[in-house]
Amino acid sequence: MKILCIVGMPGSGKTIVSDKAKQLGIFTLTIDDIVREEMQKKGVIYTQDNEKKMRDWFYNNKRELMRRMTDKITQLNPNKIVIEGLKSPNQIQDLKNRLYGEELSILAVHSSPEVRLMRQKSLYERKGFILGEGDKTEIEMGTPELISMADHLIVNEGNLPEFRKTVKDKLIELLNIDVKG
Repeated sequence: MKILCIVGMPGSGKTIVSDKAKQLGIFTLTIDDIVREEMQKKGVIYTQDNEKKMRDWFYNNKRELMRRMTDKITQLNPNKIVIEGLKSPNQIQDLKNRLYGEELSILAVHSSPEVRLMRQKSLYERKGFILGEGDKTEIEMGTPELISMADHLIVNEGNLPEFRKTVKDKLIELLNIDVKG
């Protein structure tokens, strides 16, 4: 099994990468998928506050999150998988330990803080979030260290069509995707 973990700071373009992987027929899994499943399982109504509480519970019980993720991966047993949303080196190490022998690599998506802030501004205003809080949380969790561990890097500073093309080419290369036509 080939496992490609997508990492980056908020607004860098991680979701664009996982969306493109889905379009290419690659199974994708995000931390958000696990959080939402648990909320549904427990009958918790979806609100931003409830999602944050559930996410906090998972992060306070770090091994539980990775157990759920690896259970899902081994149950589905895909040939190739893209995982988005890991936040710390410990999560990567836990994943490697649980999926011992599988081919795992990390793809970091980088955008400058100024570009990310510009992208996030309207989204954060609509959702009532405070700009910069996401970065603070990610830094505390170890995302910059995780980014520095990446095997591959994509820079996302240009326009969206160019980035999508770069992402497609990189995914085809890293996951050996056979694209017809």
